[in-house]
Amino acid sequence: MPEKAIVAVDEIIARGNAPAWAYLLRSEAFLATGKLGRALSDLHMAMDVEPDVQTEQRIKALQSVIEFRNLDMLNP
Repeated sequence: MPEKAIVAVDEIIARGNAPAWAYLLRSEAFLATGKLGRALSDLHMAMDVEPDVQTEQRIKALQSVIEFRNLDMLNP
């Protein structure tokens, strides 16, 4: 199901002037498929459209996860 959400939101974003919720929704779908970098990118896009404390917290949390995974990969 996340793949269908990604396709649907891609269409909304492609029209231009997408609302922040579109990026947030696609970010959640990317998270569900394990695409952490793309999820983080969409969170940043959502912040650009509509700055929000909750989105900022999500960004920090996801950055921590990505950093931890990268360290874990480098130090088995």
